[in-house]
Amino acid sequence: MITIKRMSDCTFAEVTKAWNRGFEGYFIEFTMTEETLVQRLGGEGYVLSLSVVAFDGTEPIGLVASGMRTVAGKKVAWNGGTGVATEYRRQGVGKQLIEATLDLYREAGVEVATLEALSQNTKAIALYEQKGYDVVDRLLFLQQSGPLAEKAFQTNEQADYRVRRILAQEAAMLPFYVTDVPWQNYWMNLRDSQAVLVEDREGQAVGYAMYKCVVNEEGKVSGIVLRQCVAQPEHPDAPDILKTALGHVYGPLAHECRRSTYNLRAADTLLVEILQEAGFSPSETEQVFMIKQMEAAQTPVV
Repeated sequence: MITIKRMSDCTFAEVTKAWNRGFEGYFIEFTMTEETLVQRLGGEGYVLSLSVVAFDGTEPIGLVASGMRTVAGKKVAWNGGTGVATEYRRQGVGKQLIEATLDLYREAGVEVATLEALSQNTKAIALYEQKGYDVVDRLLFLQQSGPLAEKAFQTNEQADYRVRRILAQEAAMLPFYVTDVPWQNYWMNLRDSQAVLVEDREGQAVGYAMYKCVVNEEGKVSGIVLRQCVAQPEHPDAPDILKTALGHVYGPLAHECRRSTYNLRAADTLLVEILQEAGFSPSETEQVFMIKQMEAAQTPVV
């Protein structure tokens, strides 16, 4: 008999087994030890009481790991991973897990539920759509290796902007900070991230970018991953604002390293166009971004 428990009522050994069995043979390698899973769950803001584990008797066979933040005044929950053991797939376990998860969201007063799914995982996407999620965008993982051309992010001669480094939470205070992004790109989830602010000649903020650097054992930057890059909406000079930010994020351009984006929304067409013109190309990974507007939990009639 299949039963569903809150992750907070399980041991970490059970959660780890459910995770590893659930993601066995998945499109991306997800194997965890208890230690690495504890670090991931704690470091990325998962909420154990909103996460669930499926059991067949006493055997953990799958899970949904969820987190929750208050974003723009709304309670937003995200499904950060759904996995079902190979031999239990296509038997309705995933459906049970999602239904139990949505029940917990309603109980917690969640207003918006989000998730990302690999584009090729059509069966999972169909299940999420059945449960009320809508695909709202594609998420791109663009990449470029080696040095960039000197003029990769060249601006117009008239462009006159200053860039200064700020904390990620400072970007979140901007009136045009973008909140409808995948949960991994919320500023609260970007530990050890860096951010830059673009200002015009009057000192007004007109753009920002958030990113993470990967450092190798020699202490050198081996990778730069863009998480957000935004120009003030309707600004007539948006292309140059974005190029100015990108030039600092990915600089020095002559440095040889792997430059990439993480869950970049395809709807950000101008940004995508600028990156592609600079030599970035799609990787084999692409996801869909899905959102469900939650209905309020029904109060039992007494």
